[in-house]
Amino acid sequence: MTDWPILVLTLAGDEGRRAPLVAALDSAGLSHELVEGIDARKGLPAQYEAMVDREHARQALRRPMSDGEFACALSHRAIHQMILDRNLPGAIVLEDDALLDRHFADFVRAGLYRDVPMALIYHNFARALPFVRRSVGSFAVMRRVANKATGAMAYTLRADAAARLVQAATPVRRQADWPCDLYGLGAWFLVPRLVEQRPDNDETSHLRAERSRLRDLMGSRRSERSGYASIGQWLRERVSVRVGRQRGSR
Repeated sequence: MTDWPILVLTLAGDEGRRAPLVAALDSAGLSHELVEGIDARKGLPAQYEAMVDREHARQALRRPMSDGEFACALSHRAIHQMILDRNLPGAIVLEDDALLDRHFADFVRAGLYRDVPMALIYHNFARALPFVRRSVGSFAVMRRVANKATGAMAYTLRADAAARLVQAATPVRRQADWPCDLYGLGAWFLVPRLVEQRPDNDETSHLRAERSRLRDLMGSRRSERSGYASIGQWLRERVSVRVGRQRGSR
């Protein structure tokens, strides 16, 4: 195990789901630790209700947040708290349906992610500040997040950023991706992505179906509030550049 461990978020009984990722990490010679997340497939366990704010989430999303979404956010929060409790300098976090690029191991061994608070290895809808980038060998660059990006499947997280995410998710009022402004957090993202999501499986299909059902209950209104929290956020959005034509791609 390195000083920045690879933590694989999974659920009890999901051996088959995580097997391809575990095999890929083993093949690359990368040690890892399985972290059991919160299972809400039969509803959010009662002991976690005190850790969530359903009404605030409903107002922010303009629809109810599903139990599965709360469980996912709580599971990531638990990993961020684990970084602090173990006094780790940081960690690499992977969800168990991650599909690794052939350069993922090169990225881990290069260790450049230690220099930034957060690096999104997988991301969607990312927009970057122009002309701000860092080279990661010959296979990728890191771009500075302008405002928002989605996708919590694979990322690196330094301890100081973990503390800020824990604070922002106390209580949990937003989805796992992300409870606070990523620019303010100091986040970067990789181009190209070095992790992809495996094709739809039962769990991701269930979460999408649950979200769709809740949106339908709220009618045709937009699911999240629009607008900007500050002039700076608006300006960053205006000068930012979309990275590629497809979600989060080069």
